[in-house]
Amino acid sequence: MNTRTHRPIHRAAVVATALAALVVAGCGTSTDPAPPTTTAAPAPTCSAGIDQFSRADLCDPEAVMTAALSALYSYHPATQTQKGVDIDSAATLLDPGYLDRLGVSYSALAPVTGNTWEQWKAEGATVTATAVVASDDHPADTGSEVARVVAVHQAVVDAAGTETEQLPPLTIYTTAARTASGGWAVSGVNVR
Repeated sequence: MNTRTHRPIHRAAVVATALAALVVAGCGTSTDPAPPTTTAAPAPTCSAGIDQFSRADLCDPEAVMTAALSALYSYHPATQTQKGVDIDSAATLLDPGYLDRLGVSYSALAPVTGNTWEQWKAEGATVTATAVVASDDHPADTGSEVARVVAVHQAVVDAAGTETEQLPPLTIYTTAARTASGGWAVSGVNVR
């Protein structure tokens, strides 16, 4: 038997088999990283709608914050039962748990002296507030909590409806939490 004639056939078969193995192996591999196997949970759907008093979109945490702080920091000394923030006007935008934690100490949220309050009351003056979310950095939003810095501008208005004074602006660190309906309510106010 001639070994030379078998050897080239044998080498050709080995080379062909090796090439086929490389082609098959190459088809199953990729240099691209595999896509992640986990995905973020979708945000809860919101069916809260529009607040009946402030007309704020309860599905928008920033809209809830600005509406709540505009209401809280608009003072009505002649008709409010307690000096300071107007809890009653903002009640539908505030988390009930937050109100429970505040208790009766909510007047501390407003930097107004008793003398100034009494003067406004005697003059029939009111204070109107406008709140705007500032562009400051803030913690990352989660599905259940949002934090923002909100600037509040206040103007004193006399009994005739004329603006008489601009108060110093307030910087307020504000948080909002998800409610059972999936909407948002202010859950924290920290005046700086």
